[in-house]
Amino acid sequence: MPSIKKISSFLSFSILVLVVSAQSIDFSPADPQPQLIDIYSGSSASGDIDGDGDNDLIMTGIDPGKKTALYINDGAGNFTEVEDSPFPNASAGLVFLEDLDGDDDLDLFFSGNGFGIQEFVHTYINDGTGTFMLLPNNGLPPHDDTGMAMADLDGDEDIDLILAVRDASGDFVAEVYMNFGNAQFGPSETTAFTQVEFARVETMDAEGDGDQDILIAGIEDDGSASVRLYLNDGQGNFAEDPSADFMPMQEHDMDAFDSDGDGDQDILMSGMTSGGEVSTFLYLNDGSGAFTLLESADLQNTFAGTNVIADLDLDGDNDLVIIGSQAGGLPNIYSIVYQNQGDNTYAPVDTLGGEYIAHCSVDDFNGDALPDLVIQGFVDNTNVYWNESDPLSTAEELVGDLKIYPNPSHGDVFFDLSATINTTVLIQIFDVAGREVYRQNVGGASLVTLSKKRIGSGFFIARIIDSGSGEVIKQGKFVVK
Repeated sequence: MPSIKKISSFLSFSILVLVVSAQSIDFSPADPQPQLIDIYSGSSASGDIDGDGDNDLIMTGIDPGKKTALYINDGAGNFTEVEDSPFPNASAGLVFLEDLDGDDDLDLFFSGNGFGIQEFVHTYINDGTGTFMLLPNNGLPPHDDTGMAMADLDGDEDIDLILAVRDASGDFVAEVYMNFGNAQFGPSETTAFTQVEFARVETMDAEGDGDQDILIAGIEDDGSASVRLYLNDGQGNFAEDPSADFMPMQEHDMDAFDSDGDGDQDILMSGMTSGGEVSTFLYLNDGSGAFTLLESADLQNTFAGTNVIADLDLDGDNDLVIIGSQAGGLPNIYSIVYQNQGDNTYAPVDTLGGEYIAHCSVDDFNGDALPDLVIQGFVDNTNVYWNESDPLSTAEELVGDLKIYPNPSHGDVFFDLSATINTTVLIQIFDVAGREVYRQNVGGASLVTLSKKRIGSGFFIARIIDSGSGEVIKQGKFVVK
């Protein structure tokens, strides 16, 4: 989750809130395809690195050699590779674009295995124009493992780091590294986490108390697979939840998201069970952090792939793209788009070729406020898919207690909460990929604003929650161009 900034009061203007009708999901391969590197076994990340309002892209992986490329977007989905970027060519890499030093631009966190430097962990600071400088001596253990995630874990409004890896020395590392606010990290010296490798790490608010908990799936020292949930006390101290009961998985992907629109985070897992069965599981949250396997979920069973969670048709709920190999491998490899039908049911509506050993970036790359896809993988290399679902529409309308204006906006977005009860509420902002990009507790009868510089451009969902009861008061949709 990107770093969190305070919001300030502004004057009221006219009211606009988005109204979106039901629509189908429609993707088409970009024609011509942008000239992006063809890679697999890596990762990618997107965001506005140069402050011009569109989403740029970094990709890393192999095919057959190690490759890394940084691309600047012209706003219409045309990418130009940055020559002489400071980033190493790498395999088994993980990249994250986050504001690590609190200056409101996107920095780069990069781990992997590079030519001449072997395993590494690098942090690069952005000067705001897309020029990056390597920050030396970050104190983090070099590795090329997969178990890493970033979120604000101690509530101090900067981005911290979770590692569940085997490092370059062969030692297990299961640790939270707290950000001192300047992109320098220090270990919390926790003993809460079981040591694993080949992990997937996901942060989520499991029990709805406003802090980020940690879900870790991986292979333990004895070779067994496990999935464990660790609860946060709000200050970055963690303890395993002994009641959490998930099917152990390997060669997996794992995502936390609100599947059914009830305001809590559910969990989607794909991979191979300890018994070798290729599976996809959807676990539903009752709001208190108790999870139940949805037996009726009819989703593609996949391993060695990735899952995409995003509101692909802009109707206010999360849709899915499940990418990877079914049992038996080739030719049973598909990228299937599922439209959320409500009530935790998903309908397959499109198939976008097929990939495995894959990664996907989802963002609005061509400036139409719809989430597009960049899929990299082993079968068909890299492909860009434009989202051509029905266009977004807006109308002047007041939705309950929530007023958002202007909509669409070309700058700041204002939230008028003056009609709410006079209590503290939590504002959450989600982007088209279902990622929480902003949260802040404010007085209920407040007038607040969020800057375009803070969240960038695109389609967003605002959720207002009563901080005392945890009840979702209202939701609103808005566009920043």
